[in-house]
Amino acid sequence: MSALGNIAAAQSAKRISAYNAKVTRMERDFLDAKREVNIKFYNNVTKPLLLKNQEKARANLFVSSLRTGAEVREGTTPYDVMLENNVNQAFNVVIADYNNEMDANDQLNQSLMLEAKAAGQEYAGRMTARGQYFAAAGSLLSDANKFGLI
Repeated sequence: MSALGNIAAAQSAKRISAYNAKVTRMERDFLDAKREVNIKFYNNVTKPLLLKNQEKARANLFVSSLRTGAEVREGTTPYDVMLENNVNQAFNVVIADYNNEMDANDQLNQSLMLEAKAAGQEYAGRMTARGQYFAAAGSLLSDANKFGLI
């Protein structure tokens, strides 16, 4: 009878590991979808909004400089301030692009780790089932020996 229990345990181990792997892969798929949404949102909303706000700030700075009555030409303080402002804004865009790329890479790495976890869960289930099948075979052989069949 113990052999039947081992066979049932083997089947259960396979089913449980398959279920756990399926849940882990669903989590991976969700993370992949989230990464894609985040990339699209950044490219279609966040970055254009950043660039629009920077352009507005650039225009306001230019108008403010003109209102002071100072001449805006190369070598003057207003020109230097506007040039430094443009450099800072460009740097901010580069940082935003970098952060977006790092977030996407982090989510991709998490997704790959989840896939590896799912494969490990399936493997563990197969190994547990294999051990239970060997235990069932050993139990059958033991019972056969007990009854003098071997």
